[in-house]
Amino acid sequence: MKIIAPKPFYFDNGNRAVILLHSLSGTPNDMRLLGRYLQRSGYSAYAPMFAGHGTREPLDILNQGTPAAWWQQVHEAIDFLKGQGKTEFYVFGLSLGAIFATKAVEELPEVSAGGVFGSPLYNRDFKNIRSAFKVYAQKVYALNELDDKKTREKLEEVDQKIDPFLQAIQVETSQITDNLKNLAKPYFIGQGTFDDMVDQTKAKTVASEVSQSDLHYYEAGHVLTINHAHKQLQSDVLNFLEKIEEANA
Repeated sequence: MKIIAPKPFYFDNGNRAVILLHSLSGTPNDMRLLGRYLQRSGYSAYAPMFAGHGTREPLDILNQGTPAAWWQQVHEAIDFLKGQGKTEFYVFGLSLGAIFATKAVEELPEVSAGGVFGSPLYNRDFKNIRSAFKVYAQKVYALNELDDKKTREKLEEVDQKIDPFLQAIQVETSQITDNLKNLAKPYFIGQGTFDDMVDQTKAKTVASEVSQSDLHYYEAGHVLTINHAHKQLQSDVLNFLEKIEEANA
């Protein structure tokens, strides 16, 4: 069976553009359903692929991905959409993407609003994310049909590199969290009540920090964009955007 590698997508429909940022062990494929829904609803949707992602080597993420590289990609996404003639910008992110979506809403004047799904903001540690990444790596190496010795070697390298890698993300996350109190733009928060990746109680904390927060809970797990909550999430995101459009009309 031929496996098609994931890639960024751009769904064009009008001058209002939504940037969709994927998770640590994900790809733009996890944002595709939401992107198509937004396109059908009158928005252009663009999902870049974070550095190190989209390959069949988890170590690429640890070796190539950094907060600085991913933040640069957010700037490049805005520049790309400006080049396509877009004039209104919104940024949403899932998990890792939530960190940089929040930073975009906080810091980029072009971005009118945005939001997060399964956000790790205010999480004290990333131990669940660490465990999940190692499970992800094991699954990928199994799909690659590596022998036991090679698999052990690669997983040992993952184990050696993942802690400083996650520490760098935590430092970035703490800085972004500290700025939440100054966030004055509309900010969507989607949180699954069965999410075992992040501390779901922190969604309410984030909402209390942001003056124009819009908090939604879903009886679902972490990846809200593709699990059984995705249709309700899509509807809620569209309603959030339409309210902004109405207020600015």
